[in-house]
Amino acid sequence: MSSFLDIIMSTILFGILALTVARVQSNINSSMCQNQFSVVTQTNAVELARQIESDFAKIGHRVSGQKILWADSTGIRFLADLTNKSVVNDVRYLAGDTSHVKGTSNTGDFPLFRRVGSQTVQQNWGLTYFRITYYDSVYNRIPTPITTPGQIERIRAINVGFRIESPEPVYSYYDTTWAAVTWEKTIIPRNLNNLNY
Repeated sequence: MSSFLDIIMSTILFGILALTVARVQSNINSSMCQNQFSVVTQTNAVELARQIESDFAKIGHRVSGQKILWADSTGIRFLADLTNKSVVNDVRYLAGDTSHVKGTSNTGDFPLFRRVGSQTVQQNWGLTYFRITYYDSVYNRIPTPITTPGQIERIRAINVGFRIESPEPVYSYYDTTWAAVTWEKTIIPRNLNNLNY
């Protein structure tokens, strides 16, 4: 009888130990996924921020006349020599909608369309928020959409903000979360301030 109880107790202890090991492994896997999604999300945010800063700082570079053609809260169209080769490009940024991205579990992400000349690229960064705000020379906000030349000529500073989330969820013990990064910056293009470079 004593050996039978020993076998039962050993089985129970082994079961508890196996469940503990499985739980630890599950936590390790969840942490690894969260770290990986966090790295990817941060990398995407850095690359998109660099691209926007570079392009928006060059608005009007080597352009005489009207530099911004239209401006809205989710898009902008401007002229600039992006490559510094004396070739003026027609550049457009436009946020898409959630119907343009079907391959991710995140139902809130949408692409950003960047068009330079006649080439349009759909960039799937994992954006869930994208807004552009425009300011005049004394930093008064200009309401969007800005369509008339008189309003467009008032633009002196552009604030861009976005949020990028991971395309797949990171499962925690309590709920489903998304790795996310938020970025915002006000860019003051030199060529909009009557300093033509």
